[in-house]
Amino acid sequence: MQSKNKKMKSNLVFTSILCLFLLIIGCSQQEKSTITKTTSTKIELKDNWYYLNGEKFFIKAIGYEIGARPGQHPYEDEKKDHLELMKYDLDNIKKGGYNAIRTWSQFSEAQLQLVQESGLKLIMGLEVNPEEDYSDPKFINHCETQLENILKYAPKYDCIITYLVINEPQTDHIHKVSAAAFKNLMQMMIDMIHEKHPNIPVTLSANAMISDWMDESIYDVYAYNCYGYNEGQTATMGFRDYIKGLNTLNGLDKPFIITEFGHSVSPKGGFGSFGSRTLQEQSEGLISNYRDLIDAGSVGMCPFYYADGWWKGGEKSIHNKEQPEEWFGFWGYKDVNDKYGSPRPVWFAMRDYMKGLIISPKNKTVHTTTTIPIELYNDNSIKKVVVKNRDEIIYSKNITKEGYFADQLTINPVGLEAMELAFEFYDSEDNIVKNESIIILASKTAIDLPKLTIEVTPEKDFSDVKVGSIKTKIETNENFKLIGDLIVSYNTHLGWDVGPQESVSIHNQKDEKVITAENFFTIPDNCWVVNASAGISVRYGKFTFKIHDQKIIYRGDWATKISR
Repeated sequence: MQSKNKKMKSNLVFTSILCLFLLIIGCSQQEKSTITKTTSTKIELKDNWYYLNGEKFFIKAIGYEIGARPGQHPYEDEKKDHLELMKYDLDNIKKGGYNAIRTWSQFSEAQLQLVQESGLKLIMGLEVNPEEDYSDPKFINHCETQLENILKYAPKYDCIITYLVINEPQTDHIHKVSAAAFKNLMQMMIDMIHEKHPNIPVTLSANAMISDWMDESIYDVYAYNCYGYNEGQTATMGFRDYIKGLNTLNGLDKPFIITEFGHSVSPKGGFGSFGSRTLQEQSEGLISNYRDLIDAGSVGMCPFYYADGWWKGGEKSIHNKEQPEEWFGFWGYKDVNDKYGSPRPVWFAMRDYMKGLIISPKNKTVHTTTTIPIELYNDNSIKKVVVKNRDEIIYSKNITKEGYFADQLTINPVGLEAMELAFEFYDSEDNIVKNESIIILASKTAIDLPKLTIEVTPEKDFSDVKVGSIKTKIETNENFKLIGDLIVSYNTHLGWDVGPQESVSIHNQKDEKVITAENFFTIPDNCWVVNASAGISVRYGKFTFKIHDQKIIYRGDWATKISR
């Protein structure tokens, strides 16, 4: 902004020497400078996609916080813009192949100006404390005043493509302050943004494992933070199917984005796959998650996150080796004086993976026609795509522009066939940039799949019940092989604890047409909602998938205002 003002003043000095006609031109230039601040990017939500200026836009974002370097705390320290360091980060992010960033708190106007100049888009979080009392007039007024101040300058910048009004509200806390109070606060902020920054989508970043019960229909976009730690529904249904299930529960009628996912490389600490991951496991895990989440229907990704947050363990100048939350970064810092950091292998792995994204076909999908859609999202290095099946080229097409690409692929399955479609992406010199396989199940006739269903007791309300049960029924099919044990989960939503989970051997029933099991679970007195689920893996050749079922049960009617 400062450089533009200097230029404007120079123009006015120059025009004062010239004739009145040139002075008028100078004035019109000054008016034009004001106009360029208004929104020029047109955002539309349709066909479950973001459209920017009429083109489908896949959000390749990364989670980003400024003021979170070693020795800094983004929420306790005095707010500073850190524009020089922020410019360094944004340049790196753009070179890394990303087209957007996602934040957990709002940017100042100077920071928004920097994002605007970078060409990146922004999913901007608001600093709304999810642990406050949503019914407290003082907190409501704070949220309203804060948002009013943000909306005085934010609408000038068309880099903003979504607002996130709160991050990971907890079930127990919503129950404590009331679902109605939570909904009213959310609706107030949604309405304010719709009025003062029209046509910009508004949503929240809910945690998939603790907010699966919550109806998100009041928001413009469905958004979740999700981590595949193989517990709860990610154990019973699989990471991909559980997240896809959330999208299905929401109605499949709006764009669906992922606002957090990642893997921590903490030297120690954590449990299961939370923490203590190797650098290679982080790289492979992020790519696997990215693939699963596209397969689940997501049209936007915000992996967690750009650089390590030393502040998360409580000592901002010490990198705690046993605190996984501090080690999710794609970049790390060698010591407290390192302000720029250096990239980890995951940075380069993700940069290369995102060059050509396969939106369709999706893994673990069933096709009974010989024509299936191809949808890709490419960067400007991709000039040709080839698809092979059993080493035979079945599709080849030159790519003439970056971004979204759609076409049709013809397949010719023989009987019931697990097809591995090998995609190859090439640059302008015919060098291969990336390859990736998609495995589908195909037939020219209808496919009868095995089925799994559950019956839950109590079915709807466990107010007066101490013990719940899950009866599982598996209807087998001779063409498909059941793999491993039946996994049963009773997610009680107690903070981050997902509740009990059991592994049930079906070995003694493996030859039966119908397999049954029943499991019992104690219901804690402070449990307000349960997600009961069960699932088992199934294989046909290379095609491996989950059959599963889930039910959501509440204690009483406390959640009526925001429940499914």
